[in-house]
Amino acid sequence: MRPRASFLVYVRSLCFYGASALTALPFLLLWPAVWLPGNTLARILDCYLRLQLLILKYTAGITYQLEGRENLPRGAFLIASQHESSWETIYFNILLDRPAMFAKKEIFSYPLVGPLTRKMGHIPVDKNGSGDAMRDGFRQGQAIIKQGRKLLIFPSGTRRISEAANLQAGVGVIYQLCRVPVVPVLLNSGKCWPYGSLLKYPGTIHVRILPPLPANLERGEFMRLLSSELSQPAVK
Repeated sequence: MRPRASFLVYVRSLCFYGASALTALPFLLLWPAVWLPGNTLARILDCYLRLQLLILKYTAGITYQLEGRENLPRGAFLIASQHESSWETIYFNILLDRPAMFAKKEIFSYPLVGPLTRKMGHIPVDKNGSGDAMRDGFRQGQAIIKQGRKLLIFPSGTRRISEAANLQAGVGVIYQLCRVPVVPVLLNSGKCWPYGSLLKYPGTIHVRILPPLPANLERGEFMRLLSSELSQPAVK
């Protein structure tokens, strides 16, 4: 259930958006940087996102706590995360060491954001696309893994806090194609950054990284285990 918004929440949310827009201006002047090498561009993006986290803390009163980082294996692997808001799609870039991820196809057509998203190796997804488009997305995900990178997926899509973690069938497909460990990630971002709302509520977002599920499980067993893991609360 969404918390009741006080006048202070409205004010702090407005302050966040104002400060965020102001600090974005210097980075917008660096738009030619999208043509720089990927590592250089990634460092610029890291600085921007860390600045945004500070703004979020001091205006909206939102902080985060990351637990279980030692559970991240070396090499390529899948990250299967709960998904309650856009907070994780933005800040997992720095909290989980720049994983590639599937992103809405429309984003790739946005000015500046589109070329940046493409340069960082993210994969466009058309939710209304054909079966061939889905298979092409799976192949791109497999290629990312073969490059030795991490691939972030949201197995249940964006969900509200009250909704159950129903896994999408494509998760099993990408798991069998990639044949790498899968790290479940729990979070509760929706309490501070609610789905479908522009308001930001003060509090701490908890992110809990669980031990990885092994590669080469039978698909049904994998889906059962992952569903069980992602049904847990982020806070013990």
